[in-house]
Amino acid sequence: MDATSVAIIVAMGLVSYALRLAPQVLLVGWKFPASVERYLRYLAYALVVSIISTSLFVSAGRFAGAAAPRRALALAVAIAVAALTRSVLTGMLTGTLLSLLLSWAV
Repeated sequence: MDATSVAIIVAMGLVSYALRLAPQVLLVGWKFPASVERYLRYLAYALVVSIISTSLFVSAGRFAGAAAPRRALALAVAIAVAALTRSVLTGMLTGTLLSLLLSWAV
C-alpha cells in the first residue's frame, strides 16, 4: 500500500473518531439513551472497517481478483479474533499479520 492510501485511511479514521467524539465533547453531562450510546460506540469502528475493507479488494482502481481470497481470509480471521477476544486492536493486528504472511507466501 502506498503512502497516499495510508494517509487517506488515517485521515478518514480520524474524521470518523471525531464524529464519534463530537457529541460527547459538545454535550458534556447529557445522558444518552442506550441505543444512541451503542450507535456512537460502533460508528467509528464501522467506518474504519468500511474504508479498510474497500482498500483490501481494490488496487489501482480495479478489483484485485488474484489477492482477494487471501485478503478475505485475513479479514474474516481478524473479525473472528476481534469478536472472540473483544479487542479490536488484537483483531486488527492478527488480520494485518496474516495478510502479510499470506502475501509473502505467494
